[in-house]
Amino acid sequence: MKIAVLADIHANLEALEAVLIAAANAGAERIICLGDIVGYGPDPLGCIYRLKEVEAQIVLGNHDQAMLEPVRIQSFNLLARPSLYQACEMLGEEERDFLRQGAFRRVERNAALSHANPLKPEEWEPLLMYDRVAWCMSHLKWPLAFVGHTHEARIYCKMRDNPIPLTSATAAVGNHQFLVSVGSVGQPRDGDWRSAYTLWDTDEQWVELQRVEYPVKLTQQKIDDLSYPNYLAERLAKGE
Repeated sequence: MKIAVLADIHANLEALEAVLIAAANAGAERIICLGDIVGYGPDPLGCIYRLKEVEAQIVLGNHDQAMLEPVRIQSFNLLARPSLYQACEMLGEEERDFLRQGAFRRVERNAALSHANPLKPEEWEPLLMYDRVAWCMSHLKWPLAFVGHTHEARIYCKMRDNPIPLTSATAAVGNHQFLVSVGSVGQPRDGDWRSAYTLWDTDEQWVELQRVEYPVKLTQQKIDDLSYPNYLAERLAKGE
């Protein structure tokens, strides 16, 4: 079975649509979303509806948690707050119920899937720094883990007790331990503006980082129309 693992959609419907089409064309039979469906972007409702339509399984992200516990919005940076307050007003109980079904961590096929550090997912630690990746992988009890939250697409392979960031976008999994940072659908921050997701083949045992172009200018115009901070639109074209 091929599974599309995606994260950090951030209310970018154009990016999500492009990824769902690409995943279907690649033969993906299931969608797993590692959180942060909402926040920053202009279409929180549309993104939730599309994930429901494709029967995606989800885990909870910190932006999603803020929809269930609005008091948390004050802890976010000034760029994030306007869109989170707007999303709070837009979402009804049906949409919140969809988010509530997401746990902090999902485990299946001997793999852990979470938004942040899978060892302590509720603390929302992004695995950006090498020393934290190394610490995490040294304590993981699963041979494979998928994470979001970093907005960067990267594969780490643990060899001789040391995690190595792979230069390849494809890895055969099974003989070593792997941690896959699946990248961001709606707001990449790794220098590549294209949407990112990861394809996981559970039968052939491989993972592959994918990139997909989408009509970024349309999303930028929507953000401008909502009078969100200008940088939220500008960063989309730069992957930052």
